[in-house]
Amino acid sequence: MAMFTLNSSSGVSSPIGSPGGASMNSDVTIKVPFKQRTKIGIWNVRTMAQPGKIQNAIQEMRRIDLKILGISEMRWTGANHCDIEDFKVYYSGLPKKLEYGVGIIVHKSIAPKVRNFVPINERIMLIQMEAAPVNINILQVYAPTSDHTEEEINYFYTQIASITRKIPKKEVLIVMGDFNAKVGQGRTGNHIGPHGLGERNKQGDKLSSFAGENDLVIMNTFFELPPRRLYTWTSPQDGKKEGLIVRNQIDYVLINQRYRNSCKSAKTYPGADINSDHNLLVAEFRVQWKKLKTNQSNKPYDYRKLKNQDIKKRATEMLKKELEHIKNSPETDVKIDMINTAIKKVKTEVLVRDPTKKKSWMTTEILELMEERRMKKQHDKSGYKIINTEIRRKIREAKELELKEKCAEIEMAQRRYDSFNVHKKVREITGKLKKKTVGKLENEQGEIIIDINEIKETWKNYVEELFADQRNEHEIPNTMTGPDILVQEVEAAIRSMKDGKAPGPDEVQTEILKLLEENFIIELTNIYNNIYNSGIIPHHWLKSEFIVLPKKQGAKRCSDYRTISLMSHMLKLFLKIIHKRLYRICEEQVSPTQFGFMKGLGTRDALFSVQVLFQRCRDMNCNIFACFIDYQKAFDKVKHNKMMEVLQDSGMDGKDLRIIKNLYWNQSATIKINQENTDEIKILQGVRQGCIISPLIFNLYSEAIFQEALENMEEGILLNGKRVNNFRYADDTIIFADTAEGLQHLMDKVTNISRKYGLEVNISKTKSMIISKEKIEGVQLIINNKVVERVKTFTYLGTTLNEDWDHSQEIKCRIEKARSAFNNMSKLFKTHNLTVEMKMRLLRCYIFSILLYGVESWTLTEATTNRLEAFEMWIYRRILRISWMDRITNESVLQRMKKDKEIMHTIKRRKLEYLGHILLSTLRSRVRFPLGVDFSRKEKFVLGMACLSSFLSFFYLRFLGTKHLIL
Repeated sequence: MAMFTLNSSSGVSSPIGSPGGASMNSDVTIKVPFKQRTKIGIWNVRTMAQPGKIQNAIQEMRRIDLKILGISEMRWTGANHCDIEDFKVYYSGLPKKLEYGVGIIVHKSIAPKVRNFVPINERIMLIQMEAAPVNINILQVYAPTSDHTEEEINYFYTQIASITRKIPKKEVLIVMGDFNAKVGQGRTGNHIGPHGLGERNKQGDKLSSFAGENDLVIMNTFFELPPRRLYTWTSPQDGKKEGLIVRNQIDYVLINQRYRNSCKSAKTYPGADINSDHNLLVAEFRVQWKKLKTNQSNKPYDYRKLKNQDIKKRATEMLKKELEHIKNSPETDVKIDMINTAIKKVKTEVLVRDPTKKKSWMTTEILELMEERRMKKQHDKSGYKIINTEIRRKIREAKELELKEKCAEIEMAQRRYDSFNVHKKVREITGKLKKKTVGKLENEQGEIIIDINEIKETWKNYVEELFADQRNEHEIPNTMTGPDILVQEVEAAIRSMKDGKAPGPDEVQTEILKLLEENFIIELTNIYNNIYNSGIIPHHWLKSEFIVLPKKQGAKRCSDYRTISLMSHMLKLFLKIIHKRLYRICEEQVSPTQFGFMKGLGTRDALFSVQVLFQRCRDMNCNIFACFIDYQKAFDKVKHNKMMEVLQDSGMDGKDLRIIKNLYWNQSATIKINQENTDEIKILQGVRQGCIISPLIFNLYSEAIFQEALENMEEGILLNGKRVNNFRYADDTIIFADTAEGLQHLMDKVTNISRKYGLEVNISKTKSMIISKEKIEGVQLIINNKVVERVKTFTYLGTTLNEDWDHSQEIKCRIEKARSAFNNMSKLFKTHNLTVEMKMRLLRCYIFSILLYGVESWTLTEATTNRLEAFEMWIYRRILRISWMDRITNESVLQRMKKDKEIMHTIKRRKLEYLGHILLSTLRSRVRFPLGVDFSRKEKFVLGMACLSSFLSFFYLRFLGTKHLIL
């Protein structure tokens, strides 16, 4: 037991976790157990966006022995966390602009204690850490300056007050940062001490009110120190006139009243340097950190090691040895557990990722110059500026050298045909390797949820409500038909499984399953046959784990996130065999107007069909009234009883039906939030996320809806005596007719039948469009007594459709998207460290692929051709760093690039390849396109020449009941 006596107006420093009870103005001697001392810093660095700034901050943290550093004016975009050297950086900023922003840098010894990170906005963020006996919450802030409006300042204090009230009273709360406020000298109540600096201003009144109302104490006003240890900001006016000193105290550290005596000191370090006009403020606390158990399951594994034949051989032999007794186990569950155990052992002993330290561009020379600059900060301003200029020059050189080395690595990886590392290095250079932005979560009242348990409960309730339904037990026929699973089926399924997929709760990876030798594949086949013939699915296969990813920047509600299900790879392999059997049924029964999840078909086929049909109708003066349907969470609202009825009517084998029924009726899931899982949730509706057979089940389900809805319907476009009235890509649906009344009739029927099957039309996202040469006004489409918005343009499957059916608008959009992608990657394309050949490969991969999406259905004119070629030359000039003022011809540019123009050549080749794809498929039969319209001889000639000039834009359409090519 250690004895401490402290005679100061701050009282005795008790460790965090021991409620402070001593008077702030009395001399007290108490006994406290020795606890770890932790220094926490607060610093406005003006920006962390400059290269070298973060390394400078880390160097100062090491020198002063700071464990936690709160940053104001971080100026990093988005909200996330990353590892830099021995520190973890949490930050919260604006989505795109390099303005404002806050951050907290945590030493690696404390980083595991961070249980929760909540990025409120670009001025406020919170981290919650586990300590003993109570947890610690740190709220890092950056207040608006006095230049901002009163409303902005009041809103800032309202927000941090709201967060403060959500922190449990028994826990430690530290609020720190740049408040841009002067509380001044002189004591105010129990929350402001007598040792402030200067005179209070209006912002200081707001800070004082905030501290008093929320029972917080401003700790750096309670320690009697010289002024140089109190001021935190130096004004630009300081020292401009002789004797003029403008230095203020505007950065503060606040702690809740109960734990005020845990703060041992709070003072500034004027000698600390990061090229900022703010001084570093350091508060020292006594903290008892909680000891946490290491989670072995979070170990990173490197499955790419299996490309090394020696490692692969070792892993295979180890797997063989571990599974040699699997035949002696009669029970299926025991065999599966043996496989799981063997795979985990192989991963742990062979595939653990090597602890390689990421190479930094920062050099020892630059760090030494930063230290030299720091030494000159107080006494030699001219020398400080000279060294600062030298540091910036050295940083530029180091960054250029790093870029050169990474480009060399890209070239080397390309020569080895290592596409994985090529794309990885490209993402590193262009800054695209960052993880998804971390979001915050609000409840139904719009209040931010702070507590991790409350966050978990909110997610649990949301997912339960999303998948809740009144589901009855479904009886399946007693006729259990279905052929046994063959070894060849298992082998084919294993070969077709993709690598690099996240594992489910059992942590079994596909890459390891591919190491199984023939005798073990036979044993695996026996396991699958036991499951298939009994219908009993292992219980741990029925558990899924949901992870949540934000759909957009600034996600706040649960509905703004996308839930991704992680399921057992052993189950995926089993269902891949069922999928092959189910696909044959799906292919026979699903309408040709459905393009989603069908072999040999994709978005280009769907887009081409829409483009051809609508363009032809418009050319032949046939009006089209279309509705683009958006269903509310279509895949999550599939009714299980209806689904089983549909599958049963499809003629599926009884054993397959039983497997699907047991899979759906016995499934459960948990949601993983911040490495913690919620309680298990029953899934009572919706197709299984991440399941390989779900797309086919949904196709059959939606086919049942449209067959029932459109049966005996006469509305639509007449083609060869049959009516076509819809195109579908999974749930992305277009309904169309040649009259407004016909479309209304179709939509009424589709809406009602969809509701019967559990699918509701989202009126706010459903749009209508009229494609006609004439301007048709006064036509409204009504769904559920609400008017559907009529639009002039609509984005369908990534392509912009418009009522004039003019492809030039879509081409303009694609050019701008490609231009934006090029600008985002300009650092890579403008460097001299990559060969022109390598840049062209990257151009084709990252830029031209964006530009030419949907090119098969384009109708090109002279104007659009010129626009595409001009964009191609714009790219080449940027690559060669040629200004338009240099007056260099396109021919000279192409000579320097050592190539010819290729965009138009690529477009023609893509169209020809697509023509070959169709002619070699079952769609090679040709029919005419009768729309009942007569043309004059001149009109036929003009139309014929137009079709000839863009022949590949008018040759394909799949329609109801036929598979023909329309020319």
